[in-house]
Amino acid sequence: MKIYVLRHGETNENITSIMQGNMETVLNEKGIRQSLKVREKVKNAKIDLVITSPKTRTKQTAILAAPNIKIIEDDRLLSRNHGEFQGMKRDEINIKEYWNIKLNKQYKKAESMGAIFNRVSSLLNDILINYSDKTVLLVTHSGITRVLYYYFNGFPDDGDLTEYTSNNCSFEQYEL
Repeated sequence: MKIYVLRHGETNENITSIMQGNMETVLNEKGIRQSLKVREKVKNAKIDLVITSPKTRTKQTAILAAPNIKIIEDDRLLSRNHGEFQGMKRDEINIKEYWNIKLNKQYKKAESMGAIFNRVSSLLNDILINYSDKTVLLVTHSGITRVLYYYFNGFPDDGDLTEYTSNNCSFEQYEL
């Protein structure tokens, strides 16, 4: 089955490289335009169902990009829980260590890579069981788009997941 992944539109925090994680932020004007612009791609993909992270920025993107399509919220599409790093700028941490699935570093509060992979895998398994007859669009965050990319394309030998990046409102297709 085809599955599509859409990263949310731009927020002011994206511009300043703030690690939003599960902060509640909203689309800025550019993010709204991006979400409207991707609507034609969504329409052409013949999406039957949208599953979105429950954060406002992803719900806004889903509503703008996929009007009149049933939307379900699922916590497994939430951004990585950045814990002690939430609100920091990306260049203030060791990003290659932070996004290394082989290291799977355990932090005081931040979610490990293994935990993220497990929740994304759980969601994909549930989609196969419950929606295998549907074309599904996942609307989510950059970290989850990264995990999904490597889930479908294989993990690099060194475990470093920073080579893949997504832009706001990137729209990707995979075969589940």
